[in-house]
Amino acid sequence: MKTPAPLITVAALSLLALALGIYLGWQHSPRSGGAPPAALADIELPDTARQLRHGGEWLGQVVVVNHWATWCPPCREEIPLLIETQRRLGGQGVQIVGIAHDLLDTARAFGDSIGINYPSLVAITGGEEIMRKQGNEPGGPLPFTAFFNRKGELVATQLGQLSEQALNRAIAPLL
Repeated sequence: MKTPAPLITVAALSLLALALGIYLGWQHSPRSGGAPPAALADIELPDTARQLRHGGEWLGQVVVVNHWATWCPPCREEIPLLIETQRRLGGQGVQIVGIAHDLLDTARAFGDSIGINYPSLVAITGGEEIMRKQGNEPGGPLPFTAFFNRKGELVATQLGQLSEQALNRAIAPLL
């Protein structure tokens, strides 16, 4: 008995959709491609004062790494929430760390103007690799946020602008 062409087409499209869903899930998972998961210690970038900073300096804290840029409107909109979260939860062992995918002087001027109260690193080189290890694709969209537990292990990510509720939901189980 011959299988009707429309049934074959539907089956092929279903398999293609399944494969695409698996691929996209793999691309945005913290452990993509069998590579070791990102660790806080993978971060090594200068801050806006041109001092080299290492992710290991924040071990023992819940760390929220926010990738942003001054040319990204949603990034600029979420920074006041990150400033407030650092003020509110810093005493409970939460450390916000910004990674600007921007020019150093531009990131520093913006940070100074808005009152960023957490370390602001600049991805002069190596930022794309750090973001990829954390689960975003090379050249991927911003903002992108990675959440690390107190051991420095990547436990969650969010692509796109954070809401206060999403930020609190991600941090609460790590406290």
